[in-house]
Amino acid sequence: MQPDQKPFGKRNPPFAEFKKVEEQYEKGKLSRRTESNVVVYVKPLVAGAIVVVLFFSPESRALAIEIGAKGIEIGKEWVLRGLLE
Repeated sequence: MQPDQKPFGKRNPPFAEFKKVEEQYEKGKLSRRTESNVVVYVKPLVAGAIVVVLFFSPESRALAIEIGAKGIEIGKEWVLRGLLE
């Protein structure tokens, strides 16, 4: 194996990364700290399959419509409040 080559090939950048840090204090001092990382790698084929499933699912479309309607409602209130002030 060549020195500049990684042993398992090229890794794609993560699609999403979730970090969680828990700290526990006793008597004002840090007694325990735990860190955990969850990294999600999504290939284009998998992402396309997820989009297709969500597109054809009536529940996900209804949820998207509700979220969009709530976003528009909040946006209108924000714009009107900004114009009044």
